[in-house]
Amino acid sequence: MLLKRFSHLLLVLALIATTTLAPFQKSATAQSKPQTADAGAQTAAPDLQSRLAAIEKAIDEKRRELHIPGVSFVIVKDDKVIYMKGLGLKNVERNLPVTPDTLFAIGSSSKAFTGMSAVMSADDGKLSLDDAPRKFLPYFKLRDPETDAKITIRDLLSHRSGIGRTELPMVSGKLNREELIRVVGMVKPTAKLGEKFLYQNIMFAAAGEIVAKTNSMTWDDFIEKRIFKPLGMKDSNTTVAATLKASDYALGYTYNFETKETRNVPMREIGAAAPAGAINSNARDMAQWLRLMLGEGVFEGKRLVSEKNFKELIAVQNKAGGNVNYGLGWFLRDWNNHKVVEHGGNIDGFNALVAMMPDQKLGFVMLTNISDSGLGTYAMETVWSNLVALPETNVAKSNEPASDPSSEVGKYLLAEASINFDVEMKDRKLWLTVPGQPQYELENIGGRRYKLASAPAGYFVTFRPIKGKETETEMFLEQPRGNLVLARVKADAAPDTKVSTMASYDGPLKELLGAYEMKGGLIVEIKMADGKVSLVVPGQPAYPLVEKEKDKFSSPILPDTYSVMVKRDAAGKVSGLVLKQPEGEFGLTRVMETAVALTVDELLTKMIVASGGEEALRKHKSKVITAEMDFEHQGIKGMVTISAKAPNALTSHIE
Repeated sequence: MLLKRFSHLLLVLALIATTTLAPFQKSATAQSKPQTADAGAQTAAPDLQSRLAAIEKAIDEKRRELHIPGVSFVIVKDDKVIYMKGLGLKNVERNLPVTPDTLFAIGSSSKAFTGMSAVMSADDGKLSLDDAPRKFLPYFKLRDPETDAKITIRDLLSHRSGIGRTELPMVSGKLNREELIRVVGMVKPTAKLGEKFLYQNIMFAAAGEIVAKTNSMTWDDFIEKRIFKPLGMKDSNTTVAATLKASDYALGYTYNFETKETRNVPMREIGAAAPAGAINSNARDMAQWLRLMLGEGVFEGKRLVSEKNFKELIAVQNKAGGNVNYGLGWFLRDWNNHKVVEHGGNIDGFNALVAMMPDQKLGFVMLTNISDSGLGTYAMETVWSNLVALPETNVAKSNEPASDPSSEVGKYLLAEASINFDVEMKDRKLWLTVPGQPQYELENIGGRRYKLASAPAGYFVTFRPIKGKETETEMFLEQPRGNLVLARVKADAAPDTKVSTMASYDGPLKELLGAYEMKGGLIVEIKMADGKVSLVVPGQPAYPLVEKEKDKFSSPILPDTYSVMVKRDAAGKVSGLVLKQPEGEFGLTRVMETAVALTVDELLTKMIVASGGEEALRKHKSKVITAEMDFEHQGIKGMVTISAKAPNALTSHIE
């Protein structure tokens, strides 16, 4: 849960920073063993140990690349902790290292706990998932009569309310939970009930309050009594105050990719909306949560939630977009035909991910002390690629004699991203180097085809002539989630002189260049960055764009579940964008350049005349302007007062 002004419109929920070949580079392996993880982790077999070493190396390198101060990471397999360790710093200013016991805010990963509290209450006969919220909260009322009449607790827990994010009343910190729920009732919906996936934090707060009312205790006490205590999660809590009393906790940070600045940010207390994202925990405790979830509601031989209601948690309740669905507090997706159950969390200074592959009895938790990190998506690919077997295809060596490997040496250009891959000879072997990744030894399996020896199954390279240019060579790179073709760069090729400014660019995508605005005021740009037409989001790396088909773009540094669609008006001109992501779709309207009707001087002249002339205006030493504001999709109305006093004093106040 991103808790900052208009944060629901930020793309960090959408645009996750990865590297060039998402599945390819996330499967990096390592030759050395990882440092000792923790006394509580099971000793791994040698082959598993090398895979864990690969995961640790890849995660730590990516952590540094994304400027994340610290990460705490735990992996559970077959009901055992097989890896648990802290990487980096929990406190940058004091140079203190992260440990498995360091507390981090887990943000919206808390939603799964609220979902669990609801189904536990259903087990106890306290409620039904299909009950109306007003049965327990008489003040629960929504603006749309049809939605108000039909909405259920199940809808609250699966983002089906038809109401978009309402963060402004939440981040003010001035409203209690009942008041927040009343405010969301005044919000103008953007869809009908169940019509689309619209992420909604206050609905989870309402669900948590229903659990509290039906059990005659606070939501915090229910989580402590029914989940934390039975699982032995002795360090976990639901308030910032409790975290600050602990002996081992992380400070939160933000990193600005434009200024290259890391800044400490205060922890945000969200007591009123706690069921949506207030839990603080550590790797050791979260391992127990993984064990319960992977045990399908059974922990150390004791069933804590019925099999029937446990299944409700991870059953499809809503379509989130693309191949991603939503359960009750969990995102549901697929990885190479394996079901993945996961939920991330974002809150000021912290980012987390809980992810599981139930059929493999495998899961991990990643806790970081940076806002809006893209490490989670990367971590999933890294863990799954190293610990889950991929079907081996076409690995049999052919009878064709190996070609001269030295003839394959050179640079190969991934044109879509303007990145060179290097193929070189070392110790009489061919090696492939992708920028920012370890080298991959190429093992010949016949002719000009090679297997990436240190990568998981399914990764191959074939060198072949370019069709129609038989004297030139290209590299055909096969990988489970999409193949790539790279042409060898000629030794005498002229240096790349790509344009780097918007003004000098005159290519086919010129009509896209400009600013686009989301609801709430966030401006996103399509402009030149490092010589490439890119989507630029404030505070994030630039995302180069590649046109896959007419008006549909992807980025080589993002998974294929992310895309940008161009919207056009009746005249065929670009009018906006739609950013598609697993968590939903975001529309942007083009900020059009308009002709200036008046210069500033002309406008000031008109103001002076309207005030009775210069002499009359000089008599006024101060002025007060009042205006009414109505944020209809936030459920907030207010008044703004602007006070000015000569010569240069100006203040404003919003209520």
